[in-house]
Amino acid sequence: MAKDTVGAGTVLATSPLYMVSDAATGARLRSAGGSWMALAKLVDARTLRLVVREPAGSGDGLIGTGAMAEAVWQAQDMDASALWLSRARGITRTVAASSEALRTRAGEVGLVPEYALAGASASGRSALPGRDFAATLRYTWLPTATGIADPRSLAGLKRLQAALSGDEAAQARAMAHLRDADGTATPNAGLLATNLEKALPVLGGHHVDHVFATWYAQDRRTDALIVVDVSGSMANPAPGSTTPLIRLVREGVRSLGGMLPNDARLGLWEFGVRLQGTSDHRELLREAMLSRGQRRALATALNTMNARPTGTGLHDTILAAYTSARDRYRPGVPNQVMVFTDGRNQDDPGGASAGQLSTRLQALQDPNRPVQLSVVAFGDRQAAEVVGKAIEPIGGYVDLLTTPHQVAAVFIHVAAGGLHH
Repeated sequence: MAKDTVGAGTVLATSPLYMVSDAATGARLRSAGGSWMALAKLVDARTLRLVVREPAGSGDGLIGTGAMAEAVWQAQDMDASALWLSRARGITRTVAASSEALRTRAGEVGLVPEYALAGASASGRSALPGRDFAATLRYTWLPTATGIADPRSLAGLKRLQAALSGDEAAQARAMAHLRDADGTATPNAGLLATNLEKALPVLGGHHVDHVFATWYAQDRRTDALIVVDVSGSMANPAPGSTTPLIRLVREGVRSLGGMLPNDARLGLWEFGVRLQGTSDHRELLREAMLSRGQRRALATALNTMNARPTGTGLHDTILAAYTSARDRYRPGVPNQVMVFTDGRNQDDPGGASAGQLSTRLQALQDPNRPVQLSVVAFGDRQAAEVVGKAIEPIGGYVDLLTTPHQVAAVFIHVAAGGLHH
């Protein structure tokens, strides 16, 4: 429905979130910069703990955790953001009400909306709005489609929307300790700060998925096929590390299996050139529900996955994995293929070219059985760009990694909803 029909989508009021703590903890946060990013770093270092409302049941829980994850995303990347959420969740106290988030212990920071702070005792308390941006709750006018479609209710909806957004609404906002749509404080509203930083934009769907998938195991339900390059260079230490890249990947897959719920499905392939007859890939773990038996089989499969002297049949393997995932599609369940490679498509006589890969993927695509295809490439930007261009027409995505730390993060990201933007 168009916005100007009955004002659908109009923001009626706002309330910024504050980082609330005891005075000593607040002083530590101020000295670190007093920003959402500063708080994210202190939480990641395990020097401060968070107190938040349930993200699935409250705007302040969702926007508060999402704001810090967004700060990490902007400063680093989406994989780092997913990893930060996973680490932060382990030391966060989740509560049912804003009043509980106000009752912080030493070393804790509660994420509390301004309306819940207005009028509360400030004795011994620190409340910071964030020096990088304002994490903001937006109260939005969203009439139902049924209401808009009924001529008998349309006039009433228009009158109600006008009352909620007109001049008389200012007094109602002040009584509720809320700001206007632009974040301006209404006089006599009893609010904390007069000037705020620019409001953080509305969180995108993928960013929201990160929060929910981190907090709630049921939101990590997915079907995932992980496909790992085992060519010889995977035995080399990752740059800046003494650990072979293949070992980092094994640990990443192991952690992924531990994060997924029992009703998720996980499969594992390795690939090179002609690993099994004329096939470039070999199935180590058939995709199945993560029962106890499947989890034991995953551990066994990972122990057999090692680098070997072989080429990299990347393009043919992508086609085979995409086809397998499409054919095993379950309605209503996210369906992912994640291919991890440290090299370009090479030493694969008769293998598909980049152009052929793109053409065949488009022919395989079925809108009724969608597949999220992600290729994680380590180090070789030029090769990654070639693959990225080939898989782009079907919505495929390439994630280029350059550090060992990012390897662990990328598997966290898969569990948190996939690698796509």
